[in-house]
Amino acid sequence: MQPSVARIDEALCVGCARCLPACPVDAIIGSRNFTHTIINDECVGCGLCLPPCPVDCIDIEPRFPGAPADDEDEGIRRGKLRRLGQTAQRRFRARKARLAAMGDSAEARVSGAPPATAATPTDDEIEDLIRSLS
Repeated sequence: MQPSVARIDEALCVGCARCLPACPVDAIIGSRNFTHTIINDECVGCGLCLPPCPVDCIDIEPRFPGAPADDEDEGIRRGKLRRLGQTAQRRFRARKARLAAMGDSAEARVSGAPPATAATPTDDEIEDLIRSLS
């Protein structure tokens, strides 16, 4: 299987930003009401950005047009997918921990209690939190 990548036709993009949260590896950049673009080196070609696009301006194309697919390319892609997945999981866990800390401080503001000091958790703290929730 040949590696693929998403491409946005910027002439058709309306800047709705619906594709941004759909991308599991944050390979789409842009903001609401502006055209978006794909970071080719980050895109894994999964196609999850296609369904939310209301104007069908995103296509999946071969990463290297005309290049034959081989097992070595597939091995490289799988390694990259694994690394990107691990990075996405770390970012997600850090975001959840950050939101949980913000939730505690927002609750404290409403109840009148002094807010807890929120710090960015370390990877070990995130892993401990995940283990405690499992």
